[in-house]
Amino acid sequence: MTSVPMLACVLLASGCAATRSVDCGSDWHAIGQRDGRMNAGLQAENYAARCAVQVDTARYLEGYRAGFAERPLPSW
Repeated sequence: MTSVPMLACVLLASGCAATRSVDCGSDWHAIGQRDGRMNAGLQAENYAARCAVQVDTARYLEGYRAGFAERPLPSW
């Protein structure tokens, strides 16, 4: 019976680790570019708080601007 809660904890921990590695990477230009393409708004402060790392804000903003410029125009 203890294996079910143990499995749930392992799955929860692995899910958090996967999410952290994607958003807490060291390539802040690429992360900013992705956010810009998705028009997600500036997320650098959120990443710094959630990941407990120093975000290279200049690289993030550079990537964000590039990604925002790459967004496809709506086809109305």
